[in-house]
Amino acid sequence: MATVDRWTGNLACSLQAAAGMTNEVFAGWLGIATRTVAYWHSRPETVPGNANQDLLDTALGRVSDSVRSRFFEILSRVQPEGIAGSRGIVVDAVSAAADLIANDPLLTSLALPHDSIESLQEDVTLLARSGGMAAFDMFSGARRLRDEARALVERTRRPGELADLYVVIGQSASLMASTAFDLGHWNDSAALARASTQYADLAGHASLKAWTYGLQMTLANWRNEPDSALSYFARAMRAAPDGEPRLRLRYIASRSHALLADSASVAAVLEAAQRDRESAAERPDELATSTGGEFAFGEARAAACAAAAWLDLRNGEQAARYAREALQVYEALPSPRRPYSQINGTQIDVAAAHLHMRDKDGAAEALRTVLELPPEKRNVSLTGRLSRIERLLSESPWSSDVDARQLAERISVWLSETSARPLA
Repeated sequence: MATVDRWTGNLACSLQAAAGMTNEVFAGWLGIATRTVAYWHSRPETVPGNANQDLLDTALGRVSDSVRSRFFEILSRVQPEGIAGSRGIVVDAVSAAADLIANDPLLTSLALPHDSIESLQEDVTLLARSGGMAAFDMFSGARRLRDEARALVERTRRPGELADLYVVIGQSASLMASTAFDLGHWNDSAALARASTQYADLAGHASLKAWTYGLQMTLANWRNEPDSALSYFARAMRAAPDGEPRLRLRYIASRSHALLADSASVAAVLEAAQRDRESAAERPDELATSTGGEFAFGEARAAACAAAAWLDLRNGEQAARYAREALQVYEALPSPRRPYSQINGTQIDVAAAHLHMRDKDGAAEALRTVLELPPEKRNVSLTGRLSRIERLLSESPWSSDVDARQLAERISVWLSETSARPLA
C-alpha cells in the first residue's frame, strides 16, 4: 500500500479534500486547532511537527477505502519531479492510480441475480392488475415491493439494473400514492406522487414519468386546484411519448378545464385526444401493455374522465353518454379484473347525470349497488362523489321532493358510516 514518508501542509490539505471536510471539521477530527489547518492552506510547503505527523499517519490509517483512494488519486496527478522534491515523500503514483482503478466499486460491485429484478417486475404487474383489492392491502403490497427494490439498489451500481429498479420503485410509489388518496391521506399521496415522478426521471422512463404527472394532475383536480393541474399538464406533455400517454393526459386536463367552467377548452382538449387515440392504435405504449392494470388507460377510463368533466359543467346528457360508455367497457371485463372503485364511481356519475336531467328514479337505480357496498370497499373517491349527489338533492327541484329526501337520507347514513370507519 502506498504511504506518506513525510507530511507537508499540501498533503494534509489533500487528505482533507479527499475526506470532504471543512477546516473546522478536519481540525476537530485530528484534534488540533482550526488555525493550524488554515496555516497549512496558506503555507503548503510547511512540514508539520512530529506530533502532527503522527496524527496525520493515524488519520490516513483509519479513513475509509474510498477516501484513501481519492487521496492517492489526488497525489497521482502531481508531476514526478514535484513528488521527488517534496522533502522525502514516498508516494508510488502509478501504483496508487492502478489500485484505485482496479478496485473501483463500479467494477467490484456484485451483479444482482437476474431473477431478483424480474420477480419484482412481475409482482408489480400483478399488483397493478389486481383491481378488486382493498385500498390498504394494495398500499401495503406496493410498500413491500418498494422496500425490496430499494434494498437491491444498495447492492448494485450497474446502470441497467439501477434503471430497472428505479422503474419498480417509481411504479410502487405511484400505486402507494393512488391508494393513499383512496385512504384519505391527501398530503401523503401528493408527496408519494412527486417521489414517483423523480424515480421515473432517474430511470429515464418517459411513459412512467408522464403517468406520474397525470396522477399529480388528478390529485390537484380533486383538491379543486385546476390551475395547478394544468401546470402539471404543460410539464407532462413535454415528457410524454405519443399515443396513450398523451391521450390520458388530455382527458385528465378536460376535468381541469371543466373546473374552470371553460366548456370550449373541454371540447377542444377532447377533440385533440381523438388524434392521440389514432396514434395510440399505431404505437402501443409499453407501460400500458407490459404492466397494464392501474397503468393502462383505455376506453373506460377515457370515457369516465369525459363524464366527470361534463358533470362539472352540469351537462347531464353528455355526462350520461360518456359514463355509460365507460360502464359497458368495465362490464365486458372478466369478473376478477373489474375495478370495483372505478365502476362504482362511474355509477355515481351516472346518478349525478340523471339528476341534472331531472330524473330522480334513474339516479336512485344507478346508486342501488353503490349504497350496498360493504365498508371495506368504500374510499375517498366514492365518498367525494356521493357528497356531490347529496348536495344536488338539497337543491331545487329535489329539496321539496319526498322520494329525493329519502334518497338523500340514505346517502347521509352511508357517508356517516364511512367517515366513522378508520381508513388506514
